[in-house]
Amino acid sequence: MEYYKKAKKIMNIDSADFVGGVSESEIEKAMKTLSVTFPESYKAFLTDFGGGDAGGEIIFGITNNEYDDVVITTQTERSQGMPDNLVIIGFRHDKLIGTDTLVCLDTGKMSNGECPVIEVNGDYSEIEVIADTFGKFLFEYYNDDEAYYKF
Repeated sequence: MEYYKKAKKIMNIDSADFVGGVSESEIEKAMKTLSVTFPESYKAFLTDFGGGDAGGEIIFGITNNEYDDVVITTQTERSQGMPDNLVIIGFRHDKLIGTDTLVCLDTGKMSNGECPVIEVNGDYSEIEVIADTFGKFLFEYYNDDEAYYKF
């Protein structure tokens, strides 16, 4: 949670367009629907912001919009074969090679209330850890304009 708190302090809310925080019951419903437990830092993000445009990049949350809702996009991708332990929080496009990767929470590797953020290719065969926690992912995203994690 330390990194999430740091990220929240440096986030430029003026350049963001979030849907607004959601209730604990909405978060519980999303976790139940996906049969996962969200990491504490992601739950805090949902409570504070809900999801949306974070300075030009979308961080999926509870939005009830098919393009950036964590439940809808994760269920859609699972129907295509994505493992059940992954929860999509965004997409990253690599302009150099023209491919998209999924940015996901790996809830199957939960430890002390947190899990890693990973990138997964389109056929789910290549996985790369990009941050130890969602809080660290968010902090590094906001702390570095040229961050590799921009998605």
